[in-house]
Amino acid sequence: MTDMMMVAETEQQLGSVLASRIQNLRHERTLSLDALAKLTGLSKGTVVALEKGKANPSIAVLCRLAAAFSLSVSDLLSNQVNDAPDSPLERTTPKILWSSTNGSQAQLQVSTTGRTMFELWSWTIMPGEEYRADAHSPDTRELISVAEGSLSVRVGAETLILNAGEGARLVTDQEHSYAAAGNRPARFTMAVLERGGPADEKPSVEN
Repeated sequence: MTDMMMVAETEQQLGSVLASRIQNLRHERTLSLDALAKLTGLSKGTVVALEKGKANPSIAVLCRLAAAFSLSVSDLLSNQVNDAPDSPLERTTPKILWSSTNGSQAQLQVSTTGRTMFELWSWTIMPGEEYRADAHSPDTRELISVAEGSLSVRVGAETLILNAGEGARLVTDQEHSYAAAGNRPARFTMAVLERGGPADEKPSVEN
C-alpha cells in the first residue's frame, strides 16, 4: 500500500467514524443543526457535510466539535463513553489525526475529558511542508517545545522561528500555522488548553 493510499484510507475512516459520532451526540443532546453550528462557530453547511461523512475535518474543526460537546478529541472519535476512572491511572491510545505523503504527522498522545480540555500532541513537519490551521475556540492556548530541527510558527500576522530546545506560548483563536524552517524535519511537542461552550447553553429542538 502506498503512502498516498494510507493517508486517504485514514481520512476516510476518520470521516466515517466522525459522521456517526456527530449525529449520535447531536440527537442525544437534542441539538438542531443550526444550534450545533452556533456552538462550534462552523457554518451549517459544514456541519451537514461532516455529519454525512462528506468532509475531511481539520484538527481545528475536531477541536471545535469536541469543545461543543464538552468532550476531548479522543472521546469525540470513540464510541465509548469515558466516565470518571475508578483508578488514578488510566491507559490511553495515541491517535494520528493528520499526516502527509512525505511523512509529516500530528499525533494526539493523550487528552482529558470535560468542558475544559487539555491535550498533549507530538508533531513532525517535514522540510518544505506546512500545516495551516483555522482558528480554535476563543482564548485557546498552546505550549510548544521543539525537540529537533527548526520550526516556523505563525499566529495571525506574527511569525516566530524556534530552534531545538526552545519553546513558545501561543493564543490560537485565530488562523495559525507550523512549518519546518530548515532542511531537517521539525519535531515538537504541543500542549493545548481549550474551553468548551457556555455551561448554560440551552439545547434547541432537533432537525
